[in-house]
Order: sequence, then C-alpha cells, then structure tokens
Amino acid sequence: MRLIKPRYETPTPRGVKGSYGPRAREWAVRKLGITLGPWQAYAVDQLLRYDKHGDLIARIALVSTARQNGKSVIVRVVFGWLLDEGRCLPAFANWTTLLAAAHDAKQARIIYRGVLGDLLTIPQLVAETKGRNSPVRLTEYFGVTVHGLNLDTVTGQPGSARGLSAGAIAWDEMLTQRDWDMWEALSPTQSAQRSPIMILTSTAGHVDSVVLRAFYDRLVRQATGAEDPDPSFYGAWWESQNEDAQLDWPEIRRANPALGDGRLTEAAIRTEHAILPPDSWRRERLNHFVDVTAPGAFNAATWAACRYASPLDGVAGPYALGIDIQPGWERATIVASAIREDGRVACEVYRDLRDGITAERLIAEVHAFPEPVAAVAYDGVSGAAAAFRRDAAESGHPWDELKPAAVVSACMDVTEMIQSARLAVGDPLIDAQIATAARRNVGQDGAFRFSRRESLGPIDAVLAMTFAAHAIAYKPAMPMIY
Repeated sequence: MRLIKPRYETPTPRGVKGSYGPRAREWAVRKLGITLGPWQAYAVDQLLRYDKHGDLIARIALVSTARQNGKSVIVRVVFGWLLDEGRCLPAFANWTTLLAAAHDAKQARIIYRGVLGDLLTIPQLVAETKGRNSPVRLTEYFGVTVHGLNLDTVTGQPGSARGLSAGAIAWDEMLTQRDWDMWEALSPTQSAQRSPIMILTSTAGHVDSVVLRAFYDRLVRQATGAEDPDPSFYGAWWESQNEDAQLDWPEIRRANPALGDGRLTEAAIRTEHAILPPDSWRRERLNHFVDVTAPGAFNAATWAACRYASPLDGVAGPYALGIDIQPGWERATIVASAIREDGRVACEVYRDLRDGITAERLIAEVHAFPEPVAAVAYDGVSGAAAAFRRDAAESGHPWDELKPAAVVSACMDVTEMIQSARLAVGDPLIDAQIATAARRNVGQDGAFRFSRRESLGPIDAVLAMTFAAHAIAYKPAMPMIY
C-alpha cells in the first residue's frame, strides 16, 4: 500500500534530531508480530520526533481518520513499547504513570485492554509476573506495571485524576469531550514530567465536541499558515477534500488511509453508504465535522485573523471587564480587555466558572481583579443585575449596565472588530464557543445581537468578550478603580 498523506498537518518543527517511531515499530514487529500500515507508521514517526536532548518535541499530538482505520493500534504500539523498552531511555526513565483517558470508564478501558492484551503475548514479561514481589504486573482490573511504570485509566468522574503525575496520556475518541473540565484536570498532571506527551485520537465530532473542534481548528490554522506553528503541537487529520463526496473512491481514501489493507473493504463502505444518513456519512466515513450553520457564525479564516498568543502580555491598561452568566447559572465567564499598542483590542478569559456561581462570588471575583478597571460591563437583564447595581451604589465600582439597545450595539461593533481583525484573542474557551455562536436580527436596518437560543452551544464567553471589548473600545473615559 502507498502512503496517503493527511489533508492537514502541522509544519515540521525546527530542531528535529530523530524519532523514536522506528524503534517502536520495530518493537511491534519483533515482540507482537504487528506491522503498522503506511499511514500508521507515518503518524507514529511524526508524533515521536525528538530534539537534540532526546526529548519529545510534541507535547500534544492529534491524529484523526475516519472510523476503523486503526487509530487505536497506534496507541497500543506506542504505549506497549514505552512499558516494555522505551521506559529505559533517559527521556522517559523517571516516568511512573501512563494514562488511558476517555469520557467514561468503558471507553478508557478499550486502550487499557488493548495494551494489556499485547503485553500478555510477550513471554518474557509474562514470566516476570511470577512471584510475590514481581516487578511486572499484568492484570485486567488491578493494574499494569512494568518495572515501576504503571498503566492506569482515567475518566471524567470527579477526582479521577487526583494525585496522578503522568508521562503520557492517550485520549480515546476526543469527540466525547463536551467541555474543558477533564482537560483542565489532566493537563497539570504532566507539568513536572520530562518529555511528556498527550496523544489525542478521534473521528470528526459533533457541534458540541468543543475540545476536539478547538484542536482541529488550531491544526487547520497552522497547516494553512493562518497561525504561526507551535512545535509542541503536532496534528495530522485525514479527511476528504469534498465533504459531500459519495462513492468517490479517491475522496474516500483521503479520509480512510487504511482502505485496502484488509481492515476496510469497499463492499463494507458501499453498505454504509446505502444505510447512513448524509450527516453521519460525512462525519464517520469522510471525517468532516457536520456544522449546523447559523446567521452570524464566523468562519475559521475570519476568526484566525484575530488569534494572537497571549494578547494582553505587556499591556499596561486601563482594563475593562465583561461578565455573562448562562441561564440556569450553571456557568459564567469574566473576560478582561485592554487596548494594545498596535491598536488591537485584546481579550482574555479572567475567570471561567462552572460551579457554585452566585452574584456575590462574581462580585468578589471582579473586586479581586489585580489591575485598574475602567468599566465592568454586563447585560442588564442578567439575573445578577440587581446585585451588581447594589454593589455599584455601595462600593462605587464602575459597573456598566447594558440596556437591550446597548447589547445590540456591542454585538454589532465587536462583529466589525472581528471582521476587520481589530480583535486580538488567544483563549481556547472563546475559540470553542465562537464556532457555534449565532446571531438574531433585531428590529430594522440590519441590527442584530448574539443569541443564546439560535446558538448551538453556550456563548457566555463570547458575550463576556463582547461586553469587555466594547467597553474598552467605545465607552467614554471613566474614573479607574484601583
């Protein structure tokens, strides 16, 4: 079989001195009798590239194809090699834990059982499991340990990641991650590790697959040159060029690089095509996100022009804050904004709140903002509006209540900022929500505002950004509160 390259791939980083991929692939042939297909070998070699110190260059690696192309085999080979032989290399010698991560335990154990099953075919490792103090443990429910390196599972359940310090984390089916909670819990577990890596595998997701979509959009921006490449992020995404392709075999092969190796057959795909609804066909076999478009949604190229790493770095202020609370009080966002020296309006999330949200807590978070504040903008119909008004009267804090007409003006002005690339934003939460934000026409003459009802997911971060950006850019000068 010939190698089919991904449609989107991050640029080759500087400083590549080699790859551990060939070692892992040779191990798989020698120990497991598994020979990776061309696309799998390519992906393994790319994500395991190292620098002059022997450390992995990529800390996050995203690999995506259509279903049943063998993505899980990549993880099995990499994790199996790390447990058996790779752990002896200096870059990984101090690791203690590998994690198989997924939204629920059943999904996470797919990786675990795959690696366990492979290791149980290695006679040397099985022999070392004998004895009370054996350095090797290969069990279904009580852990996999090979000479101090442990493989475990982790899920989205509260406390699942507590106390862990992981060298490598494999995320299976990232499309099931519908918020950033699990990512935020696991990311710090690698902060003290040398040469850590997260391997993300998935098929294209749904409109609520916010984590996967954020990384996909990042990959596309870097692959197309709309954003400067980040060497710590490797991405490879196989998808058809035509998202409406039917039984166009060259197009199908672009998303299914394993077609023809025995895993996938044309007959099986023909059957799928006859049964699957169009949206399912595009997602599962052509590997495209199925986007439900709405008026006012910003396309990737328009938003990419607003992406800016650490946009508030070096900005002296003054600052404005924007607050929005999702109906039901299940989440709220506070965004900080300021004018950069280049004239762009910079925005970053100051607080992303998901539990225990009260008006008093929001007020306390606002008062705790460490820089001078010129305005704190919020929607006057918010459930916290009365408490904000009361605090303005009692403390003199510069709360800025937006009446409905002012909310419309803010939405229209910030839309113009985005379309003209006057906005500078670098936050994954806003990235995730902007893709599903929609607008609703208000009155006559083309007026509109961002709408929760028409949007395909939460937009509290988008609205908070809108209020903050509008306040700092268009409000008259106000006394600053220190």
